[in-house]
Amino acid sequence: MKAHGRLIATVAFVWLSGTVAAHAAAGVGTSPATAYTFSIEGLGLSGDANVTLPDIVVTIGNNLTYQDDILLVLTGVTPVAPTPSPTLVTCQTTPTAIGYVTTITGGWAFRVTSVSGISIGELCVFKGLKVTARSLAGSPGTLIYNALRFQTGQQVDSAVNPIPGDPSAISVRSQFALAPVQKLNGIIDVYADRKSFASAETVAPGNTGTTKLNDTLNFTTSVDANGVVFSPPTVAPYLTRVEIIGDWAWLEAGDSNSTCDIAEFGTALNGFAGWSVNGTSSCQKLVLDQAYPLAANTTAVTGHVDVPGTVPLNPTNWVGTVQWNYYLTGNSALIGTTRADWDPGMWTINGAQVYIQYLPYGANLSRIIYVANAGVQPAAVSGTVYHDGNTHECSLGAAGPRAVTEFTGAVDACVAGAGVTSGRVAFRLTATAPERDIEVYSAYDVGGSDLGTVINTSNGRTFWYGTGSTFVSPP
Repeated sequence: MKAHGRLIATVAFVWLSGTVAAHAAAGVGTSPATAYTFSIEGLGLSGDANVTLPDIVVTIGNNLTYQDDILLVLTGVTPVAPTPSPTLVTCQTTPTAIGYVTTITGGWAFRVTSVSGISIGELCVFKGLKVTARSLAGSPGTLIYNALRFQTGQQVDSAVNPIPGDPSAISVRSQFALAPVQKLNGIIDVYADRKSFASAETVAPGNTGTTKLNDTLNFTTSVDANGVVFSPPTVAPYLTRVEIIGDWAWLEAGDSNSTCDIAEFGTALNGFAGWSVNGTSSCQKLVLDQAYPLAANTTAVTGHVDVPGTVPLNPTNWVGTVQWNYYLTGNSALIGTTRADWDPGMWTINGAQVYIQYLPYGANLSRIIYVANAGVQPAAVSGTVYHDGNTHECSLGAAGPRAVTEFTGAVDACVAGAGVTSGRVAFRLTATAPERDIEVYSAYDVGGSDLGTVINTSNGRTFWYGTGSTFVSPP
């Protein structure tokens, strides 16, 4: 029998000394029959203010006698001492059978005040119990009922909520959520000079036409945990800000001013209705702000990125953050912020790339760079110079099949083309070959007598690279 929320009362019969005694399963839950969810943001802004809990209902599972102790705990909370009254605890058959005694760790102590005690199966409702908001924000929401025999302290009845298979009657969670629906997943095509993806997008809305320049990004945001009804206190959001961090430098499309401004983002972004590019966006991050007031508490965001097709792209592990600014419902002077990380996806590449982190240039310095190609096909090799915040692209030639090819002169010419005559540069080699087939040796020489090997992302990998096995560190 289910009654008063999450209470399941079953009756069993136990033979005791030739007589039959009834025993009911004890239970503890809330009433009316619903789950009560509190906003962690609302509780946080409320601080030490009191929060009233929903009615807590206990099904007595054993006969209790006069002056037996009843302990009610909501783990992790700081309880507030209630004002004793005839309506604080009301039992179904004997309304005034329980009286309040004191607060205890995480809850309250009561006592059976009826001389005749309380019978098995009785339903008792605890009304208007309060806790501090800050403490409830950190509570796991576990309700515990214990009954202890007077004087001996023997536990004679108990119940816990939640039980396996039954959700919590009281829970605390964030009002806010962001979930990626379709992540960025473009594969950069080395056979198209890294200026497009290897295949056309198949997911809406970026699947229009047959172009290989689109990559869809769809996600949802929610300010009510996707339709959850929260018990007060709650918060009202006034800003949703999404950041997508990674290499957006391809937006420059030739102007090389390293700003990646709003207009350039506007050219690349299609869809994303109800969102605008924030002026803090840069070549390292896209910042999108959602327009308020919101049309719905849960918003589906759909759109796609359109690359120009004229600028080389780089593999990027996109990193996402999201921020909500809000105020306490009914008190706009109390404001707060919630932040979270999310995964917008990754751009990979259908070729090999090796990054040389350090090459020195200047008088009495020379470089040594070789590319080993284990494949059976020649690999076209291109280079990217990174220097003082700028990049420069070059075609370097071909790495012969099953051969070691020197690229020192081609790399030096590429660096000179970038206007660099002295100082330090980083250099990325890209080859039209499977990554496992390409290895690079890089070094520099000082005056012909001091050779310094440069660790790059090829010779800096472990023995396990290219074997098809993943190295697992021993415990």
